[in-house]
Amino acid sequence: MQRATLEERQKNTPSQSYSNRFLFVIPAHNEEPNIKQTIESCLQVSYDENLFKVAVIADNCSDRTASEALSTGVEVFERLDEHKRSKGHALEAFFHCRPNIVNFYDAVVIIDADTIVSKDILEKLSVNLNKGLDWIQCYYSIRNPNDSWRTRLMTYSFSLYNGVYLLGQEQLGLAVGLKGNGMCFSTRGLIRFPWSAHGLTEDLEFSWMLRVAGEHIHFLPEARVHASMPSRGGPGAISQRRRWEAGRRSIRQNFFTPLLTSENLGFIYKCLYLIDLVFPPLVLLFIYLTICIFLQIIVIFNEHLNVLLNFITVLQSFMAFTLVCYAFCPFFKLGLPVRYLSTLTVLPYYAVWKLLVVTTGKVPTSWVRTPREPVLHRKT
Repeated sequence: MQRATLEERQKNTPSQSYSNRFLFVIPAHNEEPNIKQTIESCLQVSYDENLFKVAVIADNCSDRTASEALSTGVEVFERLDEHKRSKGHALEAFFHCRPNIVNFYDAVVIIDADTIVSKDILEKLSVNLNKGLDWIQCYYSIRNPNDSWRTRLMTYSFSLYNGVYLLGQEQLGLAVGLKGNGMCFSTRGLIRFPWSAHGLTEDLEFSWMLRVAGEHIHFLPEARVHASMPSRGGPGAISQRRRWEAGRRSIRQNFFTPLLTSENLGFIYKCLYLIDLVFPPLVLLFIYLTICIFLQIIVIFNEHLNVLLNFITVLQSFMAFTLVCYAFCPFFKLGLPVRYLSTLTVLPYYAVWKLLVVTTGKVPTSWVRTPREPVLHRKT
C-alpha cells in the first residue's frame, strides 16, 4: 500500500479529512477482566472500519488476556521476557517486530488496557494529523469518577495535571508531556524518532527524549480517554503513587543536563522546560502555602519581624491567587462539573497520605503492575 505524502494529505478537502489509517495498540499485562471492554470501546469508534485496526500486546501474561483478546478478532502479539518487564519494553518489542506498520498505517494510538475512548477520537486525531502534527496527547481522565472520594479527587486532579497544565504548555508553544494513555504517534514521527523508553514512567521519559531532540508534542483536549483508578487506598494506590513519584525523580535526574546542553532548543525554551522539569506537584504547593500561613501567624505576634511579615504576606497572596485561578480553570476550559470542587475538602487528608507514602517504604526499582479493581460498564 502506497502512503500519501504530507503535502497530499494537507490538500485534502473536509470530506476527505478522515482518510488516515490508525492502529490502536493496547499493552496488557494480566488484564483478563477488562481487556474485552477496552477492545470493544476501540472497535465502536465513529470512524470508517476499513481505516483502523486494533492490536493487543499480551505482555508476560499468566492469565487469559491473550485468549480473551483473540476472541474479539483483533491481532494479539504475545511476549514473554522475564528480564524486560514493563510497558516500555512491550511497546519497543512490538514496534521492532512490526516494522511494516509504516506501510499500512498513518498513526498508532496507544491505549491502556482498562480504558474506554471517546467515539470521535479518531476523527479528531485525523484532522490534526492532516495539519502535520506527529505527536499528540489526548485528554486522559478517570473512568470511574464516582466510585469514592479518592476517584472524585483524582478526576479533579487529572483535570488539572492532564488538562489545564497541558493547555498552558500548548499556549506557550511548548511540547506537552505525554501521559502514557491516549498517545497518538504518526508513523512518519516514529520513523524519525523510534520508541525507546523503558523506565518507571516511560511516558514522561519519552516526552523528554522528544523535547530534548526538538520534537513537538501537541495536546488535543477534545479527544478523550478514560481509565479506571483504584477507588480505595491500600497496596494498589500506594504502589501506583510510589512508582509515579520515583519515576518523576528519575526523570529530573536523567534529563537535567541533556536539557541544558541540547542544541535543538533556544535559551527561552530551555528555561521554560527547566521549570516544568523541576515543578513540584500540586499537593506540595498546597503544603508550602499552608506553611506560609503558619509562619505568618507566628510573625504577627512578634513585632521585631514586621519586615518578614510583609514579605510572607506578598508571597502567600501570590501563591493563593495563582492556586485559586488554577483550581477553577477545569470548570471553564474543560467542562468539568462544578460538583467536583467539593473534593478539595479532602485535600488535606490526601496531602498527608501522599507525603507519608512517598517518604516512607521501599522505593520502586522496577515496573510493577497496579492491581485492578473490577470495572463495570459505565457511562463517562
